[in-house]
Amino acid sequence: MKHTLFLLTVLSLMTSCATIINQPYTMFTVYTTQPSEIIFKKDTIKTTKNKANLIVERKNETLKIIAKTDSITKTIHVEPQKSTMYWANICYNYGIGMLVDRDTPKQYTYPQRIYINSTDTTGKYCSYDPSINKGSLDLHLSLPHINSFLLTPENEGTRINTGFWGLTVGLDYYHSKNQFINISASAVTDIFLPFPAAVDPGEGKQESMYSTYLSLSNNYRYKRFTIGYGLSYSRNTWEFGYYGPYDHPLPTGYPVIKSHIAYGLIFPTYFQITKYFNIGVVYRPTFYRPNMTYKFKYEHLISIDFAWKIRLINN
Repeated sequence: MKHTLFLLTVLSLMTSCATIINQPYTMFTVYTTQPSEIIFKKDTIKTTKNKANLIVERKNETLKIIAKTDSITKTIHVEPQKSTMYWANICYNYGIGMLVDRDTPKQYTYPQRIYINSTDTTGKYCSYDPSINKGSLDLHLSLPHINSFLLTPENEGTRINTGFWGLTVGLDYYHSKNQFINISASAVTDIFLPFPAAVDPGEGKQESMYSTYLSLSNNYRYKRFTIGYGLSYSRNTWEFGYYGPYDHPLPTGYPVIKSHIAYGLIFPTYFQITKYFNIGVVYRPTFYRPNMTYKFKYEHLISIDFAWKIRLINN
């Protein structure tokens, strides 16, 4: 049995992500600002709604693509890059799979999206959408999955905890090129598990924190980065409870729940990973609590946020 487990462990370490998972071919999309013909090798593809899909072989080879309009012919050269599956060897088998993948063309890929300015005669292109016009509207859906709280409930001192889970729904309205207003509603918690599971919290005293808030921010977009600043209105809750056998009554005085309203700021920062998916950090400090004895008190919420931005109106 021990020899079998040892053999299976060795075999798993010697496998490679790119060789096993990647196909010999990959696909990417070319976006243009004008109706164009995309010429790749011997194929000529007319754009549909200013985009065309290309299927290319994975190689350590620069691709030559020609984008042709009625007035301009533009040539670009797309360099290969290491695929996600190649880098996944670091997590899966401590990088050993890279030694297996080093001799296969499956280790390579190309940008999933290529944006071409049809009026520019240079060979430049972008792997991200270089501009979003005024009047465009995005739906913002995100999971503030890792949340770090610093709260000061009435007569309880400073309480700090970090946990998981949350939900944000909002809208991004571009009031100018690459600059937008975001309005969002969020709910976040400090649940101790990062994934759904039926787990008995055990017996004893436990505290938890959660918060709901509205935010309004102005955000700047630069290449793949967005950074913003704005205002927030929050309801923060601290709960102290007792968990025990279900057939026993709770001790007197439990649970203790204290909530308060707080006004403050918000600073969202994101990096665009794919066309729709972004990862970011949201810092929400609050300073003024109108219904508390000590009205001015610093509190904060810091969230690692996984966001999807879906275009509703493309102006």
